Amino acid sequence: MIKNEKQLLTFCFIVSFLALLLVTILFISSNISSIVFKSILFGAMLSMINFALGFLLIKFSVNKPEKIFFLALWGGIILRLILGLSLVLITLIFLEINTYGFIFSILFFYVFYLLIEIFYLNLGRKSHFGGEQ
Repeated sequence: MIKNEKQLLTFCFIVSFLALLLVTILFISSNISSIVFKSILFGAMLSMINFALGFLLIKFSVNKPEKIFFLALWGGIILRLILGLSLVLITLIFLEINTYGFIFSILFFYVFYLLIEIFYLNLGRKSHFGGEQ
């Protein structure tokens, strides 16, 4: 079981690396085309940018007063949704990518990184209140 932030981030990087390694192996072995490969990488990159912004906002505000924490949390969610939607639309309009691979990649990595953020908030809650909840 994951007990601290370092283990959580290590798990996050290992799973992300393995997923991208699998896609790379599929590309090298000619099981997926270069356009699908590029689409999956773009989707993963956009989700990773979204995760990094959210994680930094949470890390910045976790030990702040409740008002600042909720402002950073909800304001960050709105900012990330607007930025993410804008980047997705720009990517879909201006780049030659496989739409299905791109959207599936965003969905997979977005859900994965969202779970990591939730686990991080849960770890912070446990350490903030001391002990298991």
